[in-house]
Amino acid sequence: MKTKVQKEFVDTGFGFPILLLNVPMIRTRGVWTPKIDYNALALAVLQALARKPSPLTGNEIQFIRLHFDLTLQQFAKRFDVSHAGVIKWEKAKSHSTNMNWTTEKDLRLFILSELEAAPKELASLYGELQTPQRDRPSPLRLNAMQLAA
Repeated sequence: MKTKVQKEFVDTGFGFPILLLNVPMIRTRGVWTPKIDYNALALAVLQALARKPSPLTGNEIQFIRLHFDLTLQQFAKRFDVSHAGVIKWEKAKSHSTNMNWTTEKDLRLFILSELEAAPKELASLYGELQTPQRDRPSPLRLNAMQLAA
């Protein structure tokens, strides 16, 4: 089996681009594919989304909802919005949802809470989120060496 490390690889398997750095690759049936643990990647993506310096996109909202196995109604109830509101967010696709900042802040804290983050980590994120994230949407950047399968 041939292997290599690719400097950059854009993965879109979760519905939005994730720029993976230092990606261990394996050649299978003539095709180079990342040799990473996608369960570990999903958890790393959730951590990164909680701290993302730009507003969440519709595709990212859908990933979060589906990862935590919530229906539109359950997700809407958790964040005190209508299920039509959640549909609107998800229809934004690769664009910002333009949701209320307090709701987005709650959603980001929800991610860490569901991942059973330590209280200090939750408090740290709460402090980071005191001002709205205003950067333009951009791909998440993660080091894939920590995700090797």
